[in-house]
Amino acid sequence: MASSLRDLRRKMKAIKSTKQVTKAMELVAASKMRRAVQNAVLLRKYALTAWAILQKIALSHRGRHLWLTERPVKRILAILITSDRGLCGSLNTQLFRSVGHYVAACKDMQGFETIDFIAVGRKGQQYLQRSGQTVTGAFPALSNHPSFRDVLPIARMAIDAFKEGTYDHVVLLSTDFLSALVQEPATKLLLPFSETAFQEMIRELLPRKRISKEEEEAIKSVTRLSSDYLFEPTEPEVLNRILPQLTEMQIYQAVLESAASEHSARMVAMRNATDNASDILSDLNLTYNQTRQANITAELAELSGAAAALN
Repeated sequence: MASSLRDLRRKMKAIKSTKQVTKAMELVAASKMRRAVQNAVLLRKYALTAWAILQKIALSHRGRHLWLTERPVKRILAILITSDRGLCGSLNTQLFRSVGHYVAACKDMQGFETIDFIAVGRKGQQYLQRSGQTVTGAFPALSNHPSFRDVLPIARMAIDAFKEGTYDHVVLLSTDFLSALVQEPATKLLLPFSETAFQEMIRELLPRKRISKEEEEAIKSVTRLSSDYLFEPTEPEVLNRILPQLTEMQIYQAVLESAASEHSARMVAMRNATDNASDILSDLNLTYNQTRQANITAELAELSGAAAALN
């Protein structure tokens, strides 16, 4: 009985220590999440306006620039954005499941040849290596609050490969932040720009649960664009400058969404772990008290029996 009580005390002490750690991690993740969500939401407004302008250019200049010309899909470059660390629930698992479905769908396409990956985040790199995929670039250890400068090497690698004709399509595979409790895997066509992809990407920028009237009107105004732009100094020079910048912005937006999703998922996971630790402690405390009371009752019974035998 004494050893049983000792084991229970040891378990309770270990669980209390774990609970303190998970509570601290929950508070840290909540603090990081607030700033990450703020950055992602602020960029959505800029991205919506920028893509509205870009769609207007694409509709009136279709096929007149490399970024605006459709190609047969043979070789695909996918940018997979995941977290560097774990302890964030099923966030990465859901994304990996979505990646597996996407790869299977690509292999079923007519004329498809290969799909290569750029891994942003250690978890994604490890998953791709385990699944036997080709990784052409790896960018681990992005900061908790990535800046635009952090994504420039990723964007340059993808843009250069597309311009050289190494790949026909460039795709973003990441996680969209919807709320602190909901994060969804997202697959977005990055290059080339197309009319159907514009509408999908613009809607992906907005929270699917709550869309304000201003944002709805902005989406509707995109579909009503019909007039043309006047380019100064020349059309090729303007397009060569603005289109790569908007491509870099899309990647930055995906990185911010993934960062917000990671911190919110880790906050929820650590909160659940803390609650589970409290429940286990409550059960162990009850078991400990019952065991101790049983020991006391047994000792009293032995003393009463001994006294009765002596008398």
